[in-house]
Amino acid sequence: MRLNGVKWVFICGIDNVLLKIVDPLFLGITIAKNASISSKSIFKEDPYGPEWIFAKINGKPALLDSKKIPIEMKFATHMEGDFLYRESNVLSHLMSIDVVEQASLVDLPYHRAFKKSTFLNSEGMKQVPEDCNSFKFEQFIFDVFSHFDDLLLLRVSQDEFAPIKDVYGIYSPEVATRLYVKNNLQE
Repeated sequence: MRLNGVKWVFICGIDNVLLKIVDPLFLGITIAKNASISSKSIFKEDPYGPEWIFAKINGKPALLDSKKIPIEMKFATHMEGDFLYRESNVLSHLMSIDVVEQASLVDLPYHRAFKKSTFLNSEGMKQVPEDCNSFKFEQFIFDVFSHFDDLLLLRVSQDEFAPIKDVYGIYSPEVATRLYVKNNLQE
């Protein structure tokens, strides 16, 4: 990439139908602030929601799984009253080519997830398992953040986040479609 003149790499989740893939504001702020890593975030309205949140651990940037955050942290505030742990990850990251090269040398940990996944059996009938039948072992690019001193966060509006993660609920295809149509009618 460096040989081809690439200076910045954008890394994103593919499930967000409202993601701004080419965002000149995001790139411009990152460059103007002399940051080598930046991420977009949205304010986490529901402190009990499943979204991963940005934090610092031992002075280094990190993302924390909401399920592992103690209740008092979910409501912790600055002296000014702003919440400390409510910037949620929307899987929109920008990294300089230097960071990408350094990150390629990091051995990222695996995250495990065991789930019950509905499936069609050999007769074509829907089957709901009693026990976990899906096993995921994933590596997350944001685990590399802790190997760097800082990152710039750009809080964006909820209008940039409509992922499809579940069949029903706030992250369903139905909600994502509605928000996509609403966003595109406003432009």
